[in-house]
Amino acid sequence: MKALILAAGRGNRLQPVSDGTPKCMIPIGDRSLMHHQITALKAHHITDIVIVVGYQQEAVKAHARQIPGLELTFIENARYASTNTAYSLWLCREHMIDTFLYLNADVLFHPELLRRLLEAPHPNVLALDQKACGDEEVKAIVSDHTVGHIGKKLDRDASFGEFIGIGKFHHSTNSAFIDHLSYTVNDQLMKNEYFEFALNRLVKETPFHYVDISDVPCIEVDFPEDLREAKHTVLPAIQEFGETPD
Repeated sequence: MKALILAAGRGNRLQPVSDGTPKCMIPIGDRSLMHHQITALKAHHITDIVIVVGYQQEAVKAHARQIPGLELTFIENARYASTNTAYSLWLCREHMIDTFLYLNADVLFHPELLRRLLEAPHPNVLALDQKACGDEEVKAIVSDHTVGHIGKKLDRDASFGEFIGIGKFHHSTNSAFIDHLSYTVNDQLMKNEYFEFALNRLVKETPFHYVDISDVPCIEVDFPEDLREAKHTVLPAIQEFGETPD
């Protein structure tokens, strides 16, 4: 199984504390965000990894290559400054052949999260954190254990919680997913859309189940306060949650 990691963005909202470091390379504890993710993937024997790069791409490539035991493919999003995750994922379409894991590169999590996705009996599964959401989070509305709507602009009171940007996508849905991504990036008004715009169209056609990961330590790192929480709260919780592989 492949993993697709989107790591093209600059992380503008973290610039006050990142000093220009690519978001995926920001250290949390003794390793970077990307290194934490890849360690979790390797714990589940996933070493075939596609990484979409853009901002400081040579530094990101060199950083990823320092991690042993990987089969890496890099895809350049040369338009990273004017596009978003829909375009980055669309660039991966030739690699969306078999079932794959999708990861936003800015999520810190315990490997247990991936275990729940991989062992879920359903073909398409999204990781949801059941909680009250603000305007910034990608929210999910669920019914009968499936996701009916997903996006930032949904009713906060009606949402189950946050989609944290990690999911399992079955090969049977790849063609339709690529079609929805193509529709999104080919529309001049939606070139800067998040990939959840296309995913929201897809979940209306194909059942997407979810796993509740609200008890698993994880955080999406977007703002300086998220980084502080990742370092001082979530990382210690990951270390206490259970065995974490090297």
